[in-house]
Amino acid sequence: MPVAIGQCYVKADASYPDVWQVVSISQPLGFMAHARLVRVENPDDSKTLSLLALGDRRQYREHEAAKIVRRRLGGH
Repeated sequence: MPVAIGQCYVKADASYPDVWQVVSISQPLGFMAHARLVRVENPDDSKTLSLLALGDRRQYREHEAAKIVRRRLGGH
């Protein structure tokens, strides 16, 4: 599945992983696409990762938190 805004990810090899949610995706001209993520438990923490890194299941895996966040906000 392609990376999309609203999806959540965790580091694949972390014992107690933080959940990060994609809040924006950008691809500056001539550069690879990157996603800006915020930590679900503290949205003041953010980081930027390439979509290639997020799509590599050896590094990151999708997390169910996106469904919880959508329910909390009234979505389906």
